Amino acid sequence: MMIQIIKKLPLIIILLITISCEGVFIADTPSYINLTSFTYSGDNMSAPPHPNEHNSTNITDSWISMDGEIIGVFEIPATIPILSDGVHSFDIYPGIKVNGISGNRKKYPFYTKFETELELEEDIIISITPTTTYSPETLFYFEEQGKFEMLGTMFEKSTLSDTNAIIQNDVVFQGSHSLAIFLDSVNTYFDIRNINELELPNNTFLELNFKSNIDFNIGVIIINTGNIDQKEELIQLYASTEWKKIYLELTPLLNMGNSNSKFKIYIDGNYNNNYIFNSIYIDNFKLVYN
Repeated sequence: MMIQIIKKLPLIIILLITISCEGVFIADTPSYINLTSFTYSGDNMSAPPHPNEHNSTNITDSWISMDGEIIGVFEIPATIPILSDGVHSFDIYPGIKVNGISGNRKKYPFYTKFETELELEEDIIISITPTTTYSPETLFYFEEQGKFEMLGTMFEKSTLSDTNAIIQNDVVFQGSHSLAIFLDSVNTYFDIRNINELELPNNTFLELNFKSNIDFNIGVIIINTGNIDQKEELIQLYASTEWKKIYLELTPLLNMGNSNSKFKIYIDGNYNNNYIFNSIYIDNFKLVYN
């Protein structure tokens, strides 16, 4: 009868029974680190509109090393078991979803790592809230213009566009103004791009906050001397009733240029007749590179 019962058990249980017959099976008791969030140092985390010094983040992951050895990548919030106790040093790197894609995660190269020393105890949970900021080597385009608090606009419309972007103060993520694009049954297409041509290194990200009732596209215009400008789409951003922060990696499109190429960032989209009025709002728009 006992043999028949064992035949029905999963293999791992049979192995445990075998081990217990030969000796005492002892499992290590882990210590635990609990990460609830990864915050930007000095930010006021109150609801929008945030103050102008606010730096919006969307840090989704933590890349953790202990005593120089990689432990793993964990989506926040997370409670992480560690088979060790005593005092150890930890490096915790902020991670993002590149282009908002869950399957494309990486350490954000422009944020600093969080360093700490913890005394671990078996079966005890230690809660920490790591912080980060932009590294000193990080450079920006549009850091101030992209808050849209200044007079004038950094965008112009193409010859095909029915409308241009405007600066308004009704729907705002931070400060007192944001950028808005409106479409209706008459003005059914928009195509805007920053006015000045840019020289960009390959390691460049576009950060922005957006809120929209329609989908819209973001990409790069590659400007080569003597040739027709090349318009390359990076991503379509889906409608969102709430403000969203996204990190867009421009490297694949910038690599399509050459050493003499210059670039512009464009945003375009078409009228969605499911809504009488289409509205896209953008704030905290900046290029980040080093």
